[in-house]
Amino acid sequence: MAALTPAAADSDKRYAAATMAEPKPSTKDRIMDAAIETLKADGITGTSARAIAGRGDFNQALIFYHFGSVNNLLIQAALRNSKSQVERYGREAQGISSLADLVGLARRLHGDDLQEGSVAVVTQMMAGAANDPDMAEAMLDAFQRWIQVVEDGLGDALEGSPLAAMLPKREAAYAISAMFLGIQLMTRLDPDRSEADSLFDMMDNMASMFEGLFPALDG
Repeated sequence: MAALTPAAADSDKRYAAATMAEPKPSTKDRIMDAAIETLKADGITGTSARAIAGRGDFNQALIFYHFGSVNNLLIQAALRNSKSQVERYGREAQGISSLADLVGLARRLHGDDLQEGSVAVVTQMMAGAANDPDMAEAMLDAFQRWIQVVEDGLGDALEGSPLAAMLPKREAAYAISAMFLGIQLMTRLDPDRSEADSLFDMMDNMASMFEGLFPALDG
């Protein structure tokens, strides 16, 4: 075998150091990852301790040791998942400067969420929350974070516009968040019959119309 050049040897050392420095997921993280994947694949009715442990390849006793119950595991996993997404989309929303930007972001998130399966997790948790007050409260807490991201995005999009003083941002953010979730749910039922693209086109046209009627104030 030929000897590595000094540059290649240095590159190998850096790669090895970076690999060793990568933190391994904790046991709790592994369990929550398995719970999320089981929700996506098997739904709330198929998400048992045995199913989660089988998917994650660990002893199901670890679920009860770390979380106390399957429901508590699902709540913590869903909240962690939602927090991660909110932080990610919050960062993307920081570049918003118009209503058209906000619609464009919603369109991108629609596609991303369908690819990642996060909508399936939300819908299954909502189904489970119907008869579980703790789960219902957790889902509502997670929804509040989404509303705040939308409200912040609206604030940025309307900055300097007369529309900012006319539109109740909190209520508008609530309505937009609920509508977005509804779009995701309807699309998930049958992607081939989805009218999401047409709806986003309509919202894009409305954004342009509003911005034409209420141009940003100078200075």
